[in-house]
Amino acid sequence: MRFILVTVLVLVFGLQIKAQSAFEEVEGMVTFISSQHTYVKYASTEGIFTGDTLYSATNHQPILIVKNLSSTSVVCTPFPSISLKINDKIIAKRIIPTKKLQQNKAIKKDTLFSTTDTTLQNIDEKSKASTQKQIVNGRFGISGYSGFSNTPVHNSTVLNYGLSLNILNIADSKFSLESNILFRHEQGEWSNVQQNIFNGLKIYHLALKYDWKDHSYVSFGRSINPNISSIGAIDGLQVEKTFKNIFTGGFIGSRPDYMDYGFNFNLLQYGLYVGHVMQHPKRNMRNSIAIVEQNNHSKTDRRFLYFQHSSSFIKNVFVFYSLELDLYKVVNEQKQNTVSLTSTYLSLRYRPFKKLTLSATYDSRKNAIYYETDKLFLSSLIESEARQGLSLQGNYTIFKNLYTGARVGYRFQKKDARPAKNAYWFITHGNLFKSEISATLSATVLETIYLNGNVYAIRFSRGFLSGKMYLSGGYSFVNYKILHAELPLKQHIADVNISAEIIPKVNFSLNFESDFERQNKFYRLSFQLRKRF
Repeated sequence: MRFILVTVLVLVFGLQIKAQSAFEEVEGMVTFISSQHTYVKYASTEGIFTGDTLYSATNHQPILIVKNLSSTSVVCTPFPSISLKINDKIIAKRIIPTKKLQQNKAIKKDTLFSTTDTTLQNIDEKSKASTQKQIVNGRFGISGYSGFSNTPVHNSTVLNYGLSLNILNIADSKFSLESNILFRHEQGEWSNVQQNIFNGLKIYHLALKYDWKDHSYVSFGRSINPNISSIGAIDGLQVEKTFKNIFTGGFIGSRPDYMDYGFNFNLLQYGLYVGHVMQHPKRNMRNSIAIVEQNNHSKTDRRFLYFQHSSSFIKNVFVFYSLELDLYKVVNEQKQNTVSLTSTYLSLRYRPFKKLTLSATYDSRKNAIYYETDKLFLSSLIESEARQGLSLQGNYTIFKNLYTGARVGYRFQKKDARPAKNAYWFITHGNLFKSEISATLSATVLETIYLNGNVYAIRFSRGFLSGKMYLSGGYSFVNYKILHAELPLKQHIADVNISAEIIPKVNFSLNFESDFERQNKFYRLSFQLRKRF
């Protein structure tokens, strides 16, 4: 581990970059979600610019990119695989307005030249204390899913209980609590939970955080660090310190159990990272590099280096890039320190003009090998080739309320009989016949190792009661031809959904879906009741 410390120390002290701007965190709220965009409302969008990255208030994970904005609202494009809901809290790291920044500098200058003036010190402490007000927010939800049919297939019912509780500045202090917990169980499978509570209980985030200075903190518990999000949740101690535009940190703890996501203190992990943020009114860039050691019963399981870059340095272009380099392997029971590329991911988004947005992603990933955990499977893992994927997407605004877009994907691995291909196209009208009805027509074409398929769908939705209630319904035709099977799989699927705010901060949604075949009938019913506080 000595060379890890040396590497990071060189990175930390080798960076001689001066701060070029200052920024602060402000919290907003998701107000509307469309098929393509997420809308976030702030008290003011001053200091927020097109291309900026927005973060989850729950775990500070980067989740949205600013596409357009007004004086109080921001139109965003979500990161891949990000799922948000109405009223979710979103953090913007905005440029401090010039006037406010000058005032802060003046106060700091006066304090520097009057370090013995206890009156000014007391005023400064009172000013800080006044901003440390306790804020409690969160949500509790119950959701369920039930599938049943007129066939011998076993009917299933699953219930989920979720709690997200965040207490900022507990009792007006610098301590904060963040949590995101889910309990899940299936009807008739309670014995699995009795045998192991973590078969039902999933703790995604539960941590106590202490902020000792701006953008510097100590955290203890389970959380995902946005600067090294690739490694997933960390159970233990995390520390981060910011020096103007440079941040550095470290962690020590364990990984969640790879079987049930419970706590497993035999899976020790620790690491260090350093990064740099450059933020300007019209462009920004963020880089971070980390080195991580993961153990299993005190033996090296994996050692790797992780690099992450995001920027909007070029006008109308957003770039996200990450890579992982494994630094350790075992060959014939001999430990070696080597360098090999495990994964790389590149995402580009370009908006040549207001109505058109283009994006592309490239992903190349090998199996991450854990030499102690995967002992029985090492031969097959080492021989596997990298899985590579490429996708292209474009969205175009034809005119007001009419949008269209397409996406194509290509994924392959040398051992596959043939690559997987997919194509998707949609067209949406947001105000059909001036009735405030949104209609979307879409088509999907799939080709994989196992099947060829087409999916055609149409969907309608409309809001009522000033947006407090939404009704939607749709129809899909699925036509799959499974290779080496005698008969194709054809399905006609219809669904209807209703969601409403019953009383302030209490939302309810109900969805019913059915497959219509000549003989067999399949039904799916799901619901969600959520209380915000």
